[in-house]
Amino acid sequence: MMDTLNARFRHVVVFLIIAVFVAAVLRHVLHVYGSMSREEIRTVALMALPMAVFFYLTVTAIKRTR
Repeated sequence: MMDTLNARFRHVVVFLIIAVFVAAVLRHVLHVYGSMSREEIRTVALMALPMAVFFYLTVTAIKRTR
């Protein structure tokens, strides 16, 4: 039980570190090469968030039915 918990915790921590790194790289690329302001990047990210949540919920629902 404890090994499973530790493995899950490690996976969550690694996932969060990778997510922050990818977000930083994307923000840098959009700002430097796409010449978008910080406010534009924030607006686009907030508009994309509901679509990402919907996609995640759809994929998890499909996996549960299989």
